[in-house]
Amino acid sequence: MKRSVRSILLAVAVAAGHLLPMRPAHADDPAAQPRAALKITMSGAIDAALSHNPELAIAAESIVAANARTAADAALRLPVLDVRANAFVWNRAISVDLGADIGTITIRDRLTGTVDVSVTQPLTAALVIDMLVSRDRAATEASRAQRDGLRVDIAYRTAQAYLGALQARTLGQVAQATLQQLDADLQHAKILLQAGTLQRVDVLRLEVERARVEQQLLQADTTALEARRRLARLLGMPDGTELALAEIDTTPPPLAWTEDEAVLRARRDRADVRVAHANRRAAELGADVSRAGYLPSISLVGVYSRAIHTAGFGNAAESAYVGLSVDWNLWDWGKRAAEVEGSRALSRQARLAESAVADQIAVDTRARWQEARTAQATLEVAARGLTAAVEAQRLEAARFAQGAATTVEVVDAETALASAQAQAVISRYQYLVAWMALGREVGAVPTPPQVR
Repeated sequence: MKRSVRSILLAVAVAAGHLLPMRPAHADDPAAQPRAALKITMSGAIDAALSHNPELAIAAESIVAANARTAADAALRLPVLDVRANAFVWNRAISVDLGADIGTITIRDRLTGTVDVSVTQPLTAALVIDMLVSRDRAATEASRAQRDGLRVDIAYRTAQAYLGALQARTLGQVAQATLQQLDADLQHAKILLQAGTLQRVDVLRLEVERARVEQQLLQADTTALEARRRLARLLGMPDGTELALAEIDTTPPPLAWTEDEAVLRARRDRADVRVAHANRRAAELGADVSRAGYLPSISLVGVYSRAIHTAGFGNAAESAYVGLSVDWNLWDWGKRAAEVEGSRALSRQARLAESAVADQIAVDTRARWQEARTAQATLEVAARGLTAAVEAQRLEAARFAQGAATTVEVVDAETALASAQAQAVISRYQYLVAWMALGREVGAVPTPPQVR
């Protein structure tokens, strides 16, 4: 379904409360004419994704269908009212002449018919219906749990995409700062060249390095644009929607749980656990429903019948009766036995799956915790490397300003600094991703860092 960009953005703004249109650029700027970007926070992005993601809409319809099946099966407990009518037009009426004393009697009119109204109340089937409804409710709970797990996953994917776009943008800023430093080095090198302190090859070496960093800047800008577009698609926005992402506080938050605490919480709160439990319960009840097929079905029946045209010989225009109806399938060539065996196999399968899910959750949670812990330790290593690179670049810049350092040494120092800055940026964002991945693993919707 096509929507206008304006209606989509307005819907997201109402749902999230975090989308604000940026002030459009000057009208004389041709690049700013097509569309103004939307400023969005990480919280707004997560809220928008949870409100407009098509995967969640599909999951919601599964819950509606499951609820409808439960309501339909629950209605089987109630009496069934059935009305049946028929009418026949014969080629002729049938009459019999019984003599002068009695006269002519009509045995069958040319137009005949009946209207029957019946009420059937299941008796023994009520037990089976209760099991059927319980199975449907278990299936509904499984659908809800799958929806809840999908919400956590979509929130995490949105946060991950948001952090990826910010990381690409920050790496572009690092490349831009390196480019500015190289421009200053080039300007000073040209002065030294005119003074005869440096050779032409020294200036060319700096120009080569500048061109390489400029390529990195272009690549970072392209990567950031692609990341923003993927984020917009995840939010359910139209193709071509431009986003302006708000900065976040990248101060590394502490791990909220120890490894064992994370495992215990995951086994308790993960949607997968609820799904596996509900599926096992539904499978067990399905086996019970199959076994109930061996029992007879007894119902209370009441019928009222009225004839359209009544023939002679004592046929009544109206009739009614109340009684019991018994339906018992005594032999079906092993069909029910096969169905029961299949249901039991599904029940055993569901129990094994529930046990396997608990074990797999423990393994996955410990792996995510270790990844987050490693990413946290990497922050300190990256910080030490950045400190050393900053000091090395400062010393080489001072020596170069005095003509005591070669351009090779300056380029090496600038490259090492840019690499250390990039590694520090990547380490911070990757830790935030790992931190949120651990939250997803224990079944929690990611909590975004504060907006800067």
